[in-house]
Amino acid sequence: MRKRVTVAILGRPNVGKSTLFNRILRRREAVVHDEPGVTRDRHYGATTWNGHAFYVVDTGGLLPRAKEGIPALVRDSALTAAQEADVLLLVTVASAGVTSLDQELAELVRRSGKPALVAVNKADEPGRELLASEFYGLGLGDPVPVSAVHGMGTGELLDRVVALLPQGTPAEAESDAELKIAIIGKPNVGKSSLLNALVGEARMLVHEEPGTTRDAVDTRLRWHGHAVDLIDTAGLRRQARLKDAVDVFAALRTMRSIERADVCLFLLDATEPISQQDTRIAGFAHKAGKGIVVCFNKWDAVAKDTQTMEKFKRDFARDFAFITYAPLLFISALAGQRLHRPLEVAWEVGEARARQLPTAEINRVLQEATAHRPPGYHAGGTGHVKYGLQVGVKPPRFALFVNNPDYFDRSYVRYLGNAMRAAYAFPGSALRLELRQSARGRRQAEMETR
Repeated sequence: MRKRVTVAILGRPNVGKSTLFNRILRRREAVVHDEPGVTRDRHYGATTWNGHAFYVVDTGGLLPRAKEGIPALVRDSALTAAQEADVLLLVTVASAGVTSLDQELAELVRRSGKPALVAVNKADEPGRELLASEFYGLGLGDPVPVSAVHGMGTGELLDRVVALLPQGTPAEAESDAELKIAIIGKPNVGKSSLLNALVGEARMLVHEEPGTTRDAVDTRLRWHGHAVDLIDTAGLRRQARLKDAVDVFAALRTMRSIERADVCLFLLDATEPISQQDTRIAGFAHKAGKGIVVCFNKWDAVAKDTQTMEKFKRDFARDFAFITYAPLLFISALAGQRLHRPLEVAWEVGEARARQLPTAEINRVLQEATAHRPPGYHAGGTGHVKYGLQVGVKPPRFALFVNNPDYFDRSYVRYLGNAMRAAYAFPGSALRLELRQSARGRRQAEMETR
């Protein structure tokens, strides 16, 4: 498969890199906020312009002299993006003029020897070309005045970008991933560490400070010949701890990531007790009908005896009774324990969610289940299951035609669902059973009410 060329967006904090990234992609992918330092991880997006296809990489605000903590990790991540890229795009701000930090970054870009451009952002006032002229001094050619917010000048900027791309980069349709996997959980349970371990590189920032990841970032992975998208999400905090707009927006993006995923890898910290927030997050994936694989991470840090794993399984069944269908894995992203399993099991779950059962087999299971345990008397009558059929997938959905839906209580419907699961395993996937009144049942009810 031909390598897609890449354009890396670089710049100091709060110059509008993420806004420009969203403008180039023509969709809102990255979190944008006035607070400096919102973007921390590398964020990739595919786009096309004038018949050329390429990736754009949004990076965090680059502070070349950062020595420690998250600023140093952001710097290293941005420099890695620059090293991988084919074209570098340095973003500055018209109103601020050339700052000493802009000069330092321009020197880094020049030393790379790669084709580069300067985008002078927020140049939406009259005479914007004059505002941009000061940036000739950065030594990176003619600066391009743009307004990422309003779209002014971005067409000219992209014309200049594609002129610098390597030859032979025609537009290609971006194929959809065969499986989309969202990595979800509370802050600091190891989501980014797991993604990095699965991808085999430090794509996402990992730091002991909770909430390091603030956006939902997609990473395309080739796994046994299959295209898989891994989505690292911001840790979902309790509602009371959503302190600012960035936290709120990050939570909304996480929810959106769950919606567009096929399977969720739900991470729990094996060194901490289960919390209400853990069950709340699992509930989001369950209600959305997504496949779920539960990963107890940091398993290497747990003191164990011969009963430890069984105790975890019992506690999980007690605290997460609504997703007992989910496979349980015990892993360590940092120590590399059992890291072949999450993708393997997620693929199995994805296949199970798409399974279509023959109608004859569905009715055989229903007949055996109702013969073994007939419906009881409920709501003034006794229920009878006429027949059933599958009406959808992802998640599997079944319609059961009965004499009167009111005659079935929830426990009996759950019993029928468990019978379907016992006959045809649907690991990691909820089953949706809908009771519908059969035509014969409606006619009988009409006769009884005359």
